[in-house]
Amino acid sequence: MNKTIGKLDKKIIKLLGLAYKEGQPIILGDANIAHMQRQHSEDFAKYGKDIKNIIANPTYVAKNPNQDSIEYIKEYKIDNEFVLVAVRISSKGNLFARTLFTMTQKKINTYLKNGYAKKYQ
Repeated sequence: MNKTIGKLDKKIIKLLGLAYKEGQPIILGDANIAHMQRQHSEDFAKYGKDIKNIIANPTYVAKNPNQDSIEYIKEYKIDNEFVLVAVRISSKGNLFARTLFTMTQKKINTYLKNGYAKKYQ
């Protein structure tokens, strides 16, 4: 079953130079959850409940140059972790939260240095 967990906002469209429509729903489906649980089980167990919040209140946003996905990255200062939720467009034009995993400070620094990630907040 698919459920809407957020909407693409104007600020992200502008920051990343996207050609998507403002307000386009971001969907999380059972297959996406199964992927996250299978591929990133520890990260999903810890942060899966926060997916809506990560999309609504990211610290950074990025456009993955290889996968053509929108990446919502949230910094959790308590645990010194960065959590990435990747959103991809389907062949039918729907935005799906495809995966969730933690990133290192080094990786975030590389994203920022290379201009992939932009400060959201």
